[in-house]
Amino acid sequence: MRGLVLLALLAVPVLAQAPGLTAAEAKVLDRLVAEALPRDPAYLQALADLESARQSLGLPGALSASAGAELSGVHEQVALAYRLSLSLDLSALFQDRSRALQAIEAKVESARREVRVRVAGAFFRYLAAREAARTAADGVEAREAELSALKARARVGSATPAEVLAGAERLSQARLALYRANLDLALALEELARVVGVSPEALKGLLKPLEEKGGTLPLGHPSAALLGGFRRVSGGGPWA
Repeated sequence: MRGLVLLALLAVPVLAQAPGLTAAEAKVLDRLVAEALPRDPAYLQALADLESARQSLGLPGALSASAGAELSGVHEQVALAYRLSLSLDLSALFQDRSRALQAIEAKVESARREVRVRVAGAFFRYLAAREAARTAADGVEAREAELSALKARARVGSATPAEVLAGAERLSQARLALYRANLDLALALEELARVVGVSPEALKGLLKPLEEKGGTLPLGHPSAALLGGFRRVSGGGPWA
């Protein structure tokens, strides 16, 4: 159910105080956005334009200077004379540039919001994929318990071989669903790392606060063998 809520958030353009996130998840999202901003070309360009516009305001922007040199003198008495002139453009000094500056500041804010939207979208997809993988892992455990019970009943004659085979088939399907869910989770993590602009290892560090309740499948667990050592995603990622 929570996965559906997270997917629904992908269509929401305004992400402040996004519902459906825990305090830890919201904090991680803010950290991801902070990591992505200084790596986004559009945002950096907007900041550079803003800094340039601010420097052009006031006295530095209204003050101009010119320099030159000329030969002066009479007859054979020739000397090199230098001149430096400063001019102050009062119209430029008192010109109201607040609207132009506000427009550039709006571009900076727009670039910031676009980065946040992209990061939040990838983060929500990661959370939805992690939730689906957790559900799939729980499904495998449930089917394993069901099959064990059927085998125990079959030994005392209260379950038929057909029922045991059916239980084994359900377990096989649950393991396949878990495998697909972990692949989807791996893709979601790759996308999130790309959007934030960090390596998968760096991303794992950023997501570490969400893994405090995670764990791994025990050695010999059928799902662990099937996934080639991927982590059980009860709060963690698919890395070993």
